[in-house]
Amino acid sequence: MAGRWALQAVPGVWHRRRWPGRGTTIARRELNILFTCAGRRVALLEEFHRAMDALAVVGKLVATDMNAASAALHAADVGEVVPPAGTVHYIPALQELCVKHGIGLLIPLTDLDLRSLARHRERFQAIGCEVMIGSPQTIMTCRDKTRTCRFLQQIGLPAIRTLTLGQFRARPFFPCFIKPVRGSASVGTGVIHSEAELNAHLATFGDLMLVQDYVPGAEYTLDIYRTRDGQVRCVVPRQRLLVRAGEVEKGLTVHDTELIEAGRKLGENLPELWGVINAQCRRPPGGRAHFFEINPRFGGGAPLAIAAGADLPRYVLQERLGMEVTAELGKFKPNLLMMRYDSAVYVEAQNPQELPGFDTPRVR
Repeated sequence: MAGRWALQAVPGVWHRRRWPGRGTTIARRELNILFTCAGRRVALLEEFHRAMDALAVVGKLVATDMNAASAALHAADVGEVVPPAGTVHYIPALQELCVKHGIGLLIPLTDLDLRSLARHRERFQAIGCEVMIGSPQTIMTCRDKTRTCRFLQQIGLPAIRTLTLGQFRARPFFPCFIKPVRGSASVGTGVIHSEAELNAHLATFGDLMLVQDYVPGAEYTLDIYRTRDGQVRCVVPRQRLLVRAGEVEKGLTVHDTELIEAGRKLGENLPELWGVINAQCRRPPGGRAHFFEINPRFGGGAPLAIAAGADLPRYVLQERLGMEVTAELGKFKPNLLMMRYDSAVYVEAQNPQELPGFDTPRVR
């Protein structure tokens, strides 16, 4: 594909793979996996490397991103730069890579390409690549927050009320929580206490916003694994203690029966979906958990659930390779505290003037 978004291979820097040696009796399994919008997900790629080694799976991890300076591209076995998600060139570029690298499984890591991947999943299936994703209808249920609220109510789970900005304007209330209709990394979200604060927020972030009831209390993410036949085999609630740029920095696993049952009910009622799901909720003091978010993908804090014994990468590999999924509902280590810190990947820049932020620094 010629032009500005021609594919660029980025050499991987991971060299610690342990391949089955000569004379081993372990059955050889092969699978190449492609991760989209990989960004900073180095820890998750490392967990997939570990799970592949443990299951004696021979293959490579290919990471894609629109930015060649994304850390995960250099932590994968192969990194590839692709057009931005949502452009007309994006899906053809991914398909080209799937053929080039013999990809058997594609895993999206952000919300940016879920809709387009869901619409085109049969095209990937036709070239031998399965996408860990649901149907377009299911993805819409998860991505459209008003549909998410309706779905939760239909299955009997408390949901945080979600309104369009127009609906809110008709009957305003404060405090409220505001978030973009389509957003990520918590950009444009916040608690609003007055009309003046609302107007200032809209002036900064635009008026394509949703408004929700503000529910104080503890906040949780549930890491869920659902098999192809609709069974929820894993639910790990983890309390979000400190969040930075939409991603948990300090978190704690909690063995909470109410949350585990809610996660099971939520996962079993999402049709045509397999793999990892994460859902978010808030629990007011003395009350029930109220849900407000369903993401049909790995959450940014999934390494905490994995460290607690819920081996999500292993379950994905087992399912894709036709093996028995060894997950057990409710079996994980509670009270495991995660304290993230900044680390770095170092590579020699070939064309530094082309790096994002070279002319003007980018601020997040």
